[in-house]
Amino acid sequence: MAVEIVSRSQWGARPVSERDDMAMPVPYVILHHTAWPERCFTLEEGCAQMRRIQDFHMDENKWWDIGYTFCVGEDGRVYEGRGWNTQGAHSIGFNDKSIGLCIMGCFTKDLPNQRALDATEKFLAYCVENNKLIQDYTLYGHCQTKIKDCPGVALFELIKTWPHWKPGEHFPPSK
Repeated sequence: MAVEIVSRSQWGARPVSERDDMAMPVPYVILHHTAWPERCFTLEEGCAQMRRIQDFHMDENKWWDIGYTFCVGEDGRVYEGRGWNTQGAHSIGFNDKSIGLCIMGCFTKDLPNQRALDATEKFLAYCVENNKLIQDYTLYGHCQTKIKDCPGVALFELIKTWPHWKPGEHFPPSK
């Protein structure tokens, strides 16, 4: 099955203020969640959520753009954040060597639906096939690179069963 990627222009992204290039393929994926209760089950909800994330990152955090490389909605779509070959602002120490992938929603108690999980799996395979991720990449939850409750306890417990996940050497996951 193909991965449906919603471009920046499709979701209505604002222009970036600056950007740094990033060489690909990269060796890491850092998985996040938005931690907001709003979830995205339609294209319209996904586009609105992407604009909200970008506004928060640019206006509140004063970043150049949305921090994530890509985001996944529970509509089964992948939304372009900063996109390919652009350094993210999602995980200090990993921004220049990882894809920051965010599943939209709060996954502390509940998991994303199967459409989001399938889209995530397909997207990661697509990244390897298209030389954006090295074949033996490492998957970390954001909580492994910073003391934070991200990507949520429920989702973090699930990704620990995924083949590319490895125990982190940086910070212990918070409980």
